[in-house]
Amino acid sequence: MSELLNWISNIETCPGMMIIHGFIILGLVYLYFRKAGTERKLLFWSAWLFKLGMSVAVGLIYLYYYTANDTWSIFNDACRLANLARSDGWTYLDFILNSHASDTFWSELTFTQSRTLFFVKVLSFFAWIGGNNYWIAALYFATLSFFSSWNLFLVVVRYVDGSQPAAILAFLFFPSIGFWSSGIIKETLALSGIYWLTALFIQVMSGTSMRPWHWIGAGVAVLVAWNLKYYWTALFMAVTITSTGIYFIQKQSSFIAKHKMISWLAVFFVLCITVSLLHPNFYLSRFLEVLISNHDNFVRISKPERLIQFYDLHASWWSVLLNAPWALFSSLFRPWLGEATGWTSWLAAFENLMLVVLTIALAFRKDWKITDRMILLSGVVYIVLLCIFLALSTPNLGTLSRYRVGCLPFFVFLISYRNPLVNYFVGSVSFFNR
Repeated sequence: MSELLNWISNIETCPGMMIIHGFIILGLVYLYFRKAGTERKLLFWSAWLFKLGMSVAVGLIYLYYYTANDTWSIFNDACRLANLARSDGWTYLDFILNSHASDTFWSELTFTQSRTLFFVKVLSFFAWIGGNNYWIAALYFATLSFFSSWNLFLVVVRYVDGSQPAAILAFLFFPSIGFWSSGIIKETLALSGIYWLTALFIQVMSGTSMRPWHWIGAGVAVLVAWNLKYYWTALFMAVTITSTGIYFIQKQSSFIAKHKMISWLAVFFVLCITVSLLHPNFYLSRFLEVLISNHDNFVRISKPERLIQFYDLHASWWSVLLNAPWALFSSLFRPWLGEATGWTSWLAAFENLMLVVLTIALAFRKDWKITDRMILLSGVVYIVLLCIFLALSTPNLGTLSRYRVGCLPFFVFLISYRNPLVNYFVGSVSFFNR
């Protein structure tokens, strides 16, 4: 097997390299299709092709449009590691597991910040097997992202009645979600981890018995998501562990069963205090200072017309609470059409307009029956808190459009679930059922 991988990785100049890896990826997707997609053939393959297209779009836009060429620069670092793997596999493995600033190879890397370096290490494997070809690695990333989104789609459709139209829109085809979770960027792997954990959470809350490989996958998902987007993961775990704990405890305690909401808030508060000890930026003594410092840094490097303007924002909980409603609104619905300044901004504005329309259309929903309040509460708390703190710490509307992908799929699902507008357009098109 190792000889095969080395042969594949060393044919950088072979014209058929993309074809070889194309067949490998297609084979993996076909195996997954036989296991998880045969009932919805057209939807399955269309969703995968959509992911591939978005992954290529990320590479092209960063190559020809954005001045900050992060994805290509990060890939260059991954190629340096891949070259090390080819020349000295043991040194490469040691660097992957034990890298520190004293390593000789450290100075050759552009990105040494812990989260980016973790991403470079993961990416280096795909650079190695793909012969340092960016597009091959991008296709692998898109396919991994598709596997996680399709898995979540299947779980949601299975356990939430009437959810298929909303799940199709939120987890498979929503434009910015697909764009920011398909290419060679940290959000792709981080959101894949969150998706896997969400699917597991829904199944546990539905009383499904989990197999060992589910928990192994959950461990990997937490590891990846935490190392890439620790603030997504910390909040997500606090929310889901709270709901899971209440779910099991209520079976043994009549008091908890009668006072679920109060019990939920109490447990969540305790978990948030616990989570605050897991990362220096979460320490209660400096959390607000870090948040305001990040905000001020973005203000200094951003154009005023691209910023969310807050009222007297400073490091106090009163100031945060005062600005929280505007932060939530801006995170979910801005930029709007009047604020668009470039074609990417216009695309974001039109998408946000669609979110506004979907939110308004939700008022015409006929059935408001809620089958599992714990899952709904978990989703709402995660969306609201993440949106607020992201907007406060990252007031640049362009950057925020990327960062909010950690909670945007769940918001889109909530406002699309049994939404008459979504059901009409998605549910009435036979394509989505084939």
